[in-house]
Amino acid sequence: MIKRMRMKRMVKILGVVLLLFLVCSCLLPYAIPLSRPSDNALLQPYSNSAYLTIGEVSLHFRLFQPVAQDILGKILLVHGLGGSTYSYEKTAPALAEAGYLVVAVDLPLFGYSQRLETFDHSQANRSRLLWDFLDILDARLTLEEARQGWHLAGHSMGGGTVAAMAAARQQRTASLILIDGALFETSRNTGLVTFFPPVVRWLQIVLEKSIIREKNIRSFLASAYGGEPSDADVAGYLDALSVPGTALAVRSFLKTSRNLPVEELRGLSMPALAIWGSNDTWVPFSDTQRIKEFIPQLEIRSIAGAGHIPMETNPDEFNRILLQHLFNLK
Repeated sequence: MIKRMRMKRMVKILGVVLLLFLVCSCLLPYAIPLSRPSDNALLQPYSNSAYLTIGEVSLHFRLFQPVAQDILGKILLVHGLGGSTYSYEKTAPALAEAGYLVVAVDLPLFGYSQRLETFDHSQANRSRLLWDFLDILDARLTLEEARQGWHLAGHSMGGGTVAAMAAARQQRTASLILIDGALFETSRNTGLVTFFPPVVRWLQIVLEKSIIREKNIRSFLASAYGGEPSDADVAGYLDALSVPGTALAVRSFLKTSRNLPVEELRGLSMPALAIWGSNDTWVPFSDTQRIKEFIPQLEIRSIAGAGHIPMETNPDEFNRILLQHLFNLK
């Protein structure tokens, strides 16, 4: 009898301890402050940095004017997950030198674009946002220049963005360029993460206080590059990811980020090019054949020995392939 009473008492005590632990776990993260979104338009990370507000979103972009007076074509460059306009630091100037008007843009949450806690990060919504953005830019050009279609180039996650853009406005798309493009959905289960606020808060705290650090960015780039990044590369990524408000905006990204169903890419008629690192361990080269099943005209070019971000690690070969594609379409 005494043993039973002691056992019940221990169970109650244990229950109280667990309840207190859960309460503390749920309340404690809200006592740890996180950086709030700031007015990103005050940031001028590059000499050609500019901002446009589309609806409630302020987009950071960089405009590279062609060296020649006449514009040979217009190119939009979209980065991948964790990237920014810095990802095209070795590509955009070469394209402008060749006579193209080049626009590199930061997607919401990334680079120096606005951090919003309620933004819909689906590729379909990104497509609408970026076409609205390009409509505004076209209004600033001559009538002849505005009539030209846009070459849409996207890396990794950004490949899914430009693919959705091409599907939405085929007549405005001069060509589709996929750079190690992540077009297929991966299995994921973010239900608990996105719908249980304390878990989300802990994730945000870990991201801001621990993950976004120089050593982690260096490790991330080493894996993507297939080799050691330079200090300048690490700084370029770290600075863009350290913009206040990044962690707070992660929940909406986890909750809404999704690709356009790849079946909706059937029927695309514009020229299409895939540039891939042969040693990409993030999005394997074999994905190009899967994509070609939906986009039969896709031209596939690999860069020997390159990893997931060939425009940064192998810029000369990457630029040669891209410019050859563009010149062939003139």
